[in-house]
Amino acid sequence: MPAPPFLNPDSPVLRLIVTSAVGALRSGRATAEQAGLHAAVHGWHEGRIQGEGAGPGCDYRGLPKQATRGWLSPDAS
Repeated sequence: MPAPPFLNPDSPVLRLIVTSAVGALRSGRATAEQAGLHAAVHGWHEGRIQGEGAGPGCDYRGLPKQATRGWLSPDAS
């Protein structure tokens, strides 16, 4: 399975993002480049959110969770 920031292929959020991009392309509201960029950015963003929620000690790409850096609480630093 992919690891964050990549959504699980069965994710309903990913399905919504891709369906929206395909619909925009088919209706002419977006070019292929625009639809692809939209899907990529939103997919990454949602995957990152999923990764942040992975639990204490999330160590994706060698970076500890924000909470362990004190970013969420000024008193923690």
